[in-house]
Amino acid sequence: MAHHVSKYGLLMLLVLVFIAFSVAKPGQFDTWDNVKYTFDQQTPVIIGGLAILIPLLTDSIDLSVGANISLGNILLAVLTTNHGVATPVAVATAIATCTGVGLINGLIVEKMQVTSFVATLAMATVLSGIGLAVSHSADILTVPATVRSMVRPEFIGLPLSIYYGIVCGLIVALVLRYLPVGRKLRAVGANPRAAALTGIRPGLYRIVSFALGGTLAGIAGVVITGQFGSATAAGTANGMLLPIFAAVFLGSTAFTPGRINVLGLFVAALFLAFVSSGLVLLGAPLWLSPVINGTALILAVAQSSWALRIRARHFRIQQLKELEREETAASAQAAPK
Repeated sequence: MAHHVSKYGLLMLLVLVFIAFSVAKPGQFDTWDNVKYTFDQQTPVIIGGLAILIPLLTDSIDLSVGANISLGNILLAVLTTNHGVATPVAVATAIATCTGVGLINGLIVEKMQVTSFVATLAMATVLSGIGLAVSHSADILTVPATVRSMVRPEFIGLPLSIYYGIVCGLIVALVLRYLPVGRKLRAVGANPRAAALTGIRPGLYRIVSFALGGTLAGIAGVVITGQFGSATAAGTANGMLLPIFAAVFLGSTAFTPGRINVLGLFVAALFLAFVSSGLVLLGAPLWLSPVINGTALILAVAQSSWALRIRARHFRIQQLKELEREETAASAQAAPK
């Protein structure tokens, strides 16, 4: 029972929260429009979470994801609005630029031996300045309709943005589970020395993880531009960093407790969003939402650490039992007949 609760507890909480707020605010919270709107608004958080998740697999952290998403948002808006660049070209440029930012992060961490925490925190500050320079410190209030049409139209009752998030999540999940690169990324994060002894190059895979994270950040920036139809010079997504981390680490408490996973990220993002929207409908103050996100992040990290310690202890117990069985068998064979 404890095993199933630890795996599916977050999912059960999501269902209970939805039922509780539906009872408290019938006809408002439990509507399809509210569910669709919540999922739509969480799509950049989910894609941004994927951008953080991949470097985390290699035991690295990317604190520049929010600023990188904002840079993609600003670049796409500036290129299409101020310079008349075709939307497909502008989208490709924004994503490629964000990928380049991730690649630079990886090179700084590996080649210059700067810790990922410091390197990406500094990069976030640099990107904020670049965003101001690119936009000339002016907000762009309206982007061309072609940009919005990539995200806002609905297909089978859902905005296209939601499908982008689902597709990104499926691709990342399949790569991590079934392709060698996914297993190697996990191996680097679990034990870099052991991975190197098997022929894996930990440094290369860390660089790749940052670059892939940058690509996903660029996609999130494109989605935000289409959703909002605008871009702020100060960075639209800069305030998303805490909700993104909260969703990633809270998701690591579900399905595979102690390990970050894509499905847990989706469930955690929706859980936090439903809690926030439900409290708003009940008249709770706006300051409560960041308090919830911060508290969730602290509890999620603590829970993940606890789960890892439990798993390590269980592994040691199994090893001791195996050694005892081997010693018993050896003693039985050596005993005189």
